[in-house]
Amino acid sequence: MERTDKNGRRFQIVAIIAGFFFFLGYLLVQTPEFHDQLPVLKTPHIKFDPPSPKYKPTNNTRVNNASRTPSTHSGFLCGPVKGNVGNRLFVFASIYGIAKMKNIPYIIPKNDKLLSVFNLFNDSTLQILSDVRKCDSTFYRREKQCCGYDPSLLNLDLTKGYTLITYLQSWKYFENVQANLRKQLTFRTSIREWANRTLEKISREHNYTRRDDVTFVGVHVRRGDMMRSVASYGYQVATPEYLHKAIAKFQNISNIIYIVCSLEIRWVQEHLRNLTNVFYSDPKHGAHKDMALLAGCDHVITTVGTFGWWGGWLSGGNVTYFMWPAKQGTGLRKQFSKDFKDFFLPDWIGL
Repeated sequence: MERTDKNGRRFQIVAIIAGFFFFLGYLLVQTPEFHDQLPVLKTPHIKFDPPSPKYKPTNNTRVNNASRTPSTHSGFLCGPVKGNVGNRLFVFASIYGIAKMKNIPYIIPKNDKLLSVFNLFNDSTLQILSDVRKCDSTFYRREKQCCGYDPSLLNLDLTKGYTLITYLQSWKYFENVQANLRKQLTFRTSIREWANRTLEKISREHNYTRRDDVTFVGVHVRRGDMMRSVASYGYQVATPEYLHKAIAKFQNISNIIYIVCSLEIRWVQEHLRNLTNVFYSDPKHGAHKDMALLAGCDHVITTVGTFGWWGGWLSGGNVTYFMWPAKQGTGLRKQFSKDFKDFFLPDWIGL
């Protein structure tokens, strides 16, 4: 009888201890900090990041490259390296901008496909490494909107390594480092020379002896996949009416030649049949050469998507964009800010 009572008391003690740890675990998973740091990508080392001090913008937030000093922090940033060139450029530019703001390194691997397109180089922020295994054991931080600015993403413990995901498609992340990015994002010699030769040839075919005598306006039209494979997400494509309005914005420019890059050349030809002085780039040239052509233009008419966005940004000229890239009431629309201004640059022309 005595042994039975002792066993019963032992069982009660074990049950109380187990209940305590169960309750403690329940409290832990209910905290916002726990959920915010859940990694959405599978890694061999899962870590949860404790809350960091809130980021408070100050007058010193903008990066002053002239007075920049070497980092005294042990933290660093990594990011995804997959995706088409437009999406990849947003990830690269945004993490580069955040890293420079925080004065910590941004690490990319030597086999990053951007290196086959652009002359990226190591500087006080970017580190191109053969061994990037340290990125495998970082804390994961994810944006709240794929196409909107999330200031909470800047709340970083600068003694730790982070992988920032997923799309980071807002110019606000790299607003203050655009000059640095333009130095980084120069095309590889073979691509740049091909684009220059092509534009010079087009100039001669239109009886201009010098490139400087011509104003090239790039036109990028994206339709196909946004009307089929991903249409259900809420994408909207630009209308012919938009293209006519955009072209009208440049009608007072003399010696103009339009450079059209698209996988829908026949559609463009059908709806812009009255447009003269046009060169249609062969889609077989590939995305990288088409982007170099757009970048070589003086101005760019974009429609939807990140490829055209970067063609416009790289050109450095006037850029028009279709104002309604996402249908109201869809999941995609919720991924943008209310006025789309986190995605489109403020000096670009929305139509």
